[in-house]
Amino acid sequence: MSYFKTISLIVLVLIGIPTVSLAGFLSGRSVGMGNAYTTAARGIESVFWNPANLGISKSSEKHLMLFSVGLNVSNNSFNLEQYNRYNGTFLSAEDKQTILDLIPAGGFNGSLSADVMALGASWHNFAFTISGRGTSDLLLPKDPIQTLFFGNEINDTILVSGSDGAAFASVDFGLSYGRSILKSKRKEIFAGASVRFVRGLVYQKMKEAEGEILTLETGINGEGNFLIQSAEGGKGYGVNLGISMKYKENWLFGLSCIDLLSRIRWDKGTEEKGYQVTIDSLLAENFDTDSLVLDKSYTRSIVPFTTHLPVLLQAGVSYQLKRTLLTFDLKNSLTRGMGESKKLSVSLGAEYRLSRWFEVRGGISLGKNEGIIIAQGLGINLGVYHLDLGMANQKGVWPTKSKGVFLALSNDIQF
Repeated sequence: MSYFKTISLIVLVLIGIPTVSLAGFLSGRSVGMGNAYTTAARGIESVFWNPANLGISKSSEKHLMLFSVGLNVSNNSFNLEQYNRYNGTFLSAEDKQTILDLIPAGGFNGSLSADVMALGASWHNFAFTISGRGTSDLLLPKDPIQTLFFGNEINDTILVSGSDGAAFASVDFGLSYGRSILKSKRKEIFAGASVRFVRGLVYQKMKEAEGEILTLETGINGEGNFLIQSAEGGKGYGVNLGISMKYKENWLFGLSCIDLLSRIRWDKGTEEKGYQVTIDSLLAENFDTDSLVLDKSYTRSIVPFTTHLPVLLQAGVSYQLKRTLLTFDLKNSLTRGMGESKKLSVSLGAEYRLSRWFEVRGGISLGKNEGIIIAQGLGINLGVYHLDLGMANQKGVWPTKSKGVFLALSNDIQF
């Protein structure tokens, strides 16, 4: 097994789950504003949010992104305080029931995703970016967890169906352009597009996970089938389109479609792994007898296959005061895919300039898989050098009370 496949499988099994990230590229400024960012993104960040905003920048502006890193780790069941309370301790029956009650009926979900921009530059209406993204998904049903805590009784049937998972990582090379297409006395309309060449690094997808275990007086019987599809590399593309309208000097309206066209053809190291498990009259005294637990597995090469990224539609509006920027976004995934659900999300954001060199930010996001997200951040402007930090907590105001955290740091040079 190659290095990339080994690492991705560890991520998939141990910490991957349906990603519930704030939609969009995670940067210090966007996370700090709750990702209400469709009309707030400028320069290089416009590529990932609304490429039409490249046309708004002054013709003399030049941006060089030194680096930007965003991370999301979250789950749908436990916060940090609960984890610390029960981790490594003896669990009573009451503790086990409390933990089980925290897990939704649909099963345990969590998330791990990361965004990295290694290099980005914008000049006039153009932008060039090199960025990377990694994300993972896994769904663990509740029935096996309950059995792990409380055991099983005679004639109990335990279903292990409903498990799902995937892991994905890529590097993108993007070229974007935005410009003014219509101007009148009170309004100006901008349009833009971003084309990205996508280099897929690794892909893992659980195609099938079905099975059941039946407890009888004669022992435990059961069977299961598991199928995993994987690839070590692929090539593809993605296209983002956007339009913005500036009204008077204070209002900006925006609409963008992210990955309207996208595909990755996985053609390197494509494999299928299958596992068949049969359990026949398993008892404690014969647990180590191989003939009673039959494990069949196979690995075979498969023909190249194609995957698509979810299509994300974003609409936003912002209002600029002297020192304050207010933003509002609506987002919805038109197609389902890794990291996205077809549910509407609403985001509100604000940025206040305390001085020429210091800004504070805040935001709130509702919907999708995340529930409520509370965000905060700050920006430091030292002339040509800018540093942005952002943090957001999922389903909780404080990190120890939340079920997930979003962290991002960005720094760039602006001429």
